[in-house]
Amino acid sequence: MNTINTINKYLKNLLDPDTMQDIAINGIQVENDGCSIRRIAFAVDASYASMEKAIKEKCELLITHHGLYWGKVTPVVGVKMKRLKLMLTNNLGLISYHLPLDAHSEYGNNAQIMKKLGITDIQPFGKYKGNLIGYKGTVSAPLKIEQIFDKMGIIPGNSNVNYLGFGHKEIKSIAVVSGGAASSLFDAIENKVDLFITGDSSHELYHEALENRINALFAGHYFTETFGIKALQRKIEEDLKIDTVFCDFPTGL
Repeated sequence: MNTINTINKYLKNLLDPDTMQDIAINGIQVENDGCSIRRIAFAVDASYASMEKAIKEKCELLITHHGLYWGKVTPVVGVKMKRLKLMLTNNLGLISYHLPLDAHSEYGNNAQIMKKLGITDIQPFGKYKGNLIGYKGTVSAPLKIEQIFDKMGIIPGNSNVNYLGFGHKEIKSIAVVSGGAASSLFDAIENKVDLFITGDSSHELYHEALENRINALFAGHYFTETFGIKALQRKIEEDLKIDTVFCDFPTGL
């Protein structure tokens, strides 16, 4: 029987969170009553909307990239109280994996983006809190930014996508760090890559990109962190033979 504890043990073995420093709590954040898990919901964020959809879809467990707890004790008031009450009332468990899901070499956000782009000669890249959570590499044939948009599923003109095309038009080397990793642009400059991809943009990096003649793609925090959680969803479906559903609530950021 699959329970929240057996599924978390499976995820812990897969993602190996103990090797990483993280401000988030990785693993079980809210326990259910230990019931048999027949359906699992997956989401980027442990939001009220994701929880409501998980319950509507008759899931006993929600697995997310962004959980409820970020390194310190906070009062159970306001929104947090409402979320916890909703889960406890409906016997919905919550498991979250943050940096381990960013950094995983096969099912992580960054590895999955690299796979989409057909990048080879892959090496760890992008230090965060002592961890290398991103990857860099090269493509076999140079790509134009329009081809990269197409491979990643980015719609041209999307308001939450910002592209600074200050470098080579023919892109050969690429570095990727999903989410809020704009400062890793400096690592990309040091490594002399043609294109740096992350989620969040940052005003002060405009001139850094311009003056260093590097391309920077800020594809959205939410969007760049859908890749890993969806890969994890497919992996669990295949390995554990459990029905799943994805709760898609884009933030536009």
